[in-house]
Order: sequence, then structure tokens, then C-alpha cells
Amino acid sequence: MLWFQGESDTVNKQDADLYRGRLERFFHDFRSDLQTPMLPIFQVALASGSGPFIEEVREGQLKLNTSIPKVECVDAKGLPLEPDRLHLTTPAQVKLGQMLAASFLHSLCNNASHPKSRSSSLIISNDYGGG
Repeated sequence: MLWFQGESDTVNKQDADLYRGRLERFFHDFRSDLQTPMLPIFQVALASGSGPFIEEVREGQLKLNTSIPKVECVDAKGLPLEPDRLHLTTPAQVKLGQMLAASFLHSLCNNASHPKSRSSSLIISNDYGGG
């Protein structure tokens, strides 16, 4: 599963503080509903947000893979934004897609060598070169 969400949770301090716990519960419930407890989840750590609590939400996103198995985090921070300062530019979306693909491929290699292991806690960060 690919999860890229959280911008609106940056508006309110309470929502930002509760974000990680809510997302953990959602991922657990989602896997439980599908009866797939080890479903791989690839989540994107925000590059921007609608409010002032971006770093609080990002912290929850970046630490989530330490408490839930098979969650990989791809960090979008630093990717270029549109003039609205909320949405990624088209080239940044392409770069994010490449980063997600790298995370997916890394997880396949990790699963092949350790099929029952927890997530490798890989965080793919941006080294955007603008081109």
C-alpha cells in the first residue's frame, strides 16, 4: 500500500500530536481487515503542509517504521513545491515516484534474504538535483 497524506493534520496542534497514533491504528486496522498482517506499506513523509505543525506530523511519519513492521518511509522534504507552497512540482512528483520505486525494490531484496524479518527501517531521503 502507498500512503501519502497528512497535510491537513498540520493545521491543528492536537491533530498533529495525535497523527502517529491514529496512523498506526489505521495501518493495523487496514491490515486486519484484509487479513494480511504483513502487508508492505510505503508512506511518504510530508514535504509541506497546510498549517504550522508540519514538523510534528513529519516526526510521527518518520518514526512510524520503528513501531510497525513492514513500513517504509520515503521523505519528500526538500522536493520543489508549486507556487502554492503545498503541492509538489511535476518534476518533483517524478522524483518522488523514483524514490518510492527504490524503496519498493529495497524491500523486495530485504524480503528475499529475510522473509520473516521486520522492516529494515530504511528512510529514502531527497537528493533533488533539479533535473
